[in-house]
Amino acid sequence: MDQALDAAAEVFAEVGYEKATTNLIAARAGMSPGSLYQFFRNKEAIAEALAGRYATEQAASHDAAFLRPGAASLPLGNLIGQVIDPMIAFHVANPAAGILLQSADLSPALAARTGQLHEAALRRAEGLVAARAPGLSPDERARVASVTFQVFKGMLPAILAAGPDERDALVRELKTVLLRYLEPIEHGH
Repeated sequence: MDQALDAAAEVFAEVGYEKATTNLIAARAGMSPGSLYQFFRNKEAIAEALAGRYATEQAASHDAAFLRPGAASLPLGNLIGQVIDPMIAFHVANPAAGILLQSADLSPALAARTGQLHEAALRRAEGLVAARAPGLSPDERARVASVTFQVFKGMLPAILAAGPDERDALVRELKTVLLRYLEPIEHGH
C-alpha cells in the first residue's frame, strides 16, 4: 500500500491530479491495475489516502515549526527561520502535497481536516505574535498572523518551482519580507 501511495505521489506531482490515472499509478508502483484495486477502489481513494498521510505529516511539521521550547524568546530572525524552514522542507520533500491538500476534489472530511491544520497553524502563529507583541488586541494578533501566513502561502509556489540555488535565495527573501513586516509590530510601531 505504501508503495502505491509513493507512486501516486510521484504521478500527482508530475502530471497533476486531473491527468493522473490508476494505470499510471499502478505502472509507476510496478504492479498491475488489478493489484492496485485490491488496496484502493479508484483514483479518488488513492488521493484521499495520500492526502491523509500528508495531513498527518504536515501536522508534525507545524509542531516542529511552532512548538519548540523557548521559541518566543528567540531573536525574531531566528524565530522566523525556525517556523519557515520545517514548513518549506515538508513541501519540498512532498511536491504532491500542495496539489492534493489544496484540491477542490477532497472529501468533506479531509477538506475539514486540512482546514483544521491551517487554522491550528494560524492559532499558533497568533500565540507567537501575542508573546512577542503583547500590546496588540486579539483582532490585531489575528490580522498579523493571517498576513504572515498569506505571505508564506503566496511565496511557496515560487519557492517550490525554483531550483535549489534559487530556492535558497527565495527563502532568504521570504524571511527578509517577514522580518521587515514583523519587526515594527514587535517593537510597537
